[in-house]
Amino acid sequence: MSDPAAEESHGTLPTTNQVVMRLSQLSRALEAKTQEIADLDREWVTAKAAFKVAYARTFLTTPGSMDVRKQTAVQETADLDFTAELAEAKVRAARESIRTLRDQLDVGRSLGAAARAEFQATGWGQHT
Repeated sequence: MSDPAAEESHGTLPTTNQVVMRLSQLSRALEAKTQEIADLDREWVTAKAAFKVAYARTFLTTPGSMDVRKQTAVQETADLDFTAELAEAKVRAARESIRTLRDQLDVGRSLGAAARAEFQATGWGQHT
């Protein structure tokens, strides 16, 4: 006959198989996010370079005082500047997502260790 208290306490921790499956999912998600951040980083660098070149070109070809040239360059390249800023924000969001995935992996490893300790202490799931 099984111990209801042991069964009830076992329900609070995932099984080893559930932990392994979740860690596997998180690992795949982390790998995909790592590739995504590489792509996003490339887009950010490209957008930033496009903005800088357009700004310089506009600044250098605009007649007038320094302030007129600066403000004209800002106005003419505002969309490119926004695109570069947005690309940078996407990189930051992807980095935060990677941190979250790593935190979830740490939690999963801790749950796995707790499940193993419970298994060793209670013999839950052992066939006698």
